[in-house]
Amino acid sequence: MKHKSLTALSALVLGAGIALLPAGTANAKDASLGQNRAFHSPDGTELTICDGEDDGRSVWAGLYLVGSSTYYTASVQYGEDTSGVDCTTYYFDSPMSNLRVVEDVPNTSTNSYGAWHNYPVAGN
Repeated sequence: MKHKSLTALSALVLGAGIALLPAGTANAKDASLGQNRAFHSPDGTELTICDGEDDGRSVWAGLYLVGSSTYYTASVQYGEDTSGVDCTTYYFDSPMSNLRVVEDVPNTSTNSYGAWHNYPVAGN
């Protein structure tokens, strides 16, 4: 299976106490794992992944794009101050076909995986 890590085209870092819904996603759905969330635009071409637990564990989205069998990862990009909620936004040329939230389990070779989002992502 192919795997690619995505680079953030823009980042949005939110402070503690601010809602986890990024601007421009008022009608968006999400995928989650605990307090970690992945929000997407209605057409499935914009993704915001948020680490909402402030527990020191890295968070990313695992996803597929329409027409591709490559598994992509879109990581939360953390700033110097990792307290509170950290979010990163990604934009895609093709809509996502599937999406889930993943969190690192420190000191192990395993991760915690959220449920796959409804297929297809766009419209759901």
